[in-house]
Parts: sequence; C-alpha cells; structure tokens
Amino acid sequence: MSISTELTMWADGELHSRYNMSATYLVEAINSKKCNVNYVGISAQVNLDTCSCTCRQFDLNHIPCAHVITACRFYNISCYPLCSKYFTTKTLLSSYSECIYPTGNEIDWVVPNHIHDKVVLPPKMRHPIGRPRKVRMPFGGEGKRTSRCSQCGQYGHNRKTCKRPIP
Repeated sequence: MSISTELTMWADGELHSRYNMSATYLVEAINSKKCNVNYVGISAQVNLDTCSCTCRQFDLNHIPCAHVITACRFYNISCYPLCSKYFTTKTLLSSYSECIYPTGNEIDWVVPNHIHDKVVLPPKMRHPIGRPRKVRMPFGGEGKRTSRCSQCGQYGHNRKTCKRPIP
C-alpha cells in the first residue's frame, strides 16, 4: 500500500487499520474475481466484479473491509479504487469550494404561518430498566479493537498468549 493517496486522512487511516487486521486472513480462490476469505472459522465471500462482500460492511460503508483487502492482496489489485469517491480529498475540497453564507438573525427569517404554527415535540422514549451502561456500545462499522503483541508485533494476541519463542 502506498503512503500518499487521494483519500482523506480518516479514510486512509481506516483502510490501513483494516489492512493490518487482514494480515492473517486466508484466501480460497473461486474464480478470477471471486474468492472465499477465512479468519478464525468465519468465512466471507468476496466478489471484486460487483464490489461486494457477504459481511456487508463494504456494501454499507463503501470502504473495503478486511475481507476485500485480503482478496485484493491475493489478486494483486489496489484497493484504493474500490473506495467511494466521497472519501477522496478532491470531493472533500469541492464540497467546501462554494461560499457558505450565514443564516442571519432569526428575527429576519421569513417563515410561512403553516410551518410556524406547527409544534414539534421530542420523540417518546422509554428508558430501559436498571442501571445505565458504563461502556459505550460500538457502532456497527467501528469493529473491535484488536490487541497487538509487544513481543512479536502481530495482531490478535498479547504477550502472554504469544506462541513465538522468546529470543
């Protein structure tokens, strides 16, 4: 993977973290653009023609998941063109190229009467029974933080469970 890309810093960082995560994934080729990617008993089918993966993370986020990155490495294809154009710095800069005017004072706004008379209440919510959670629940696209071994530097285990002999 090259260091200078057309992606935004956030998208490039996301791609690099998924690239590191995919280091231990195994690939079984189906044909020239389809493969089955396995990791710890979990498998996902990747189709590079339709840009899809059965884990659906790539379909939802439009940034290649670890399975797609593994397939790209297997077929020697760059995974950067598979990212959505909305994650490029060119698109980010073009979204701020036009002037954004302030809305002005609220007193000067012209609001029609049928909108002004509407009362918008907050949605009705039921609070769950019991003590509130202390740990935040991660969003579906965030994924788990993988541990890194301080002895061998690989992801997925720690120093205590490392199977590599001590040098």
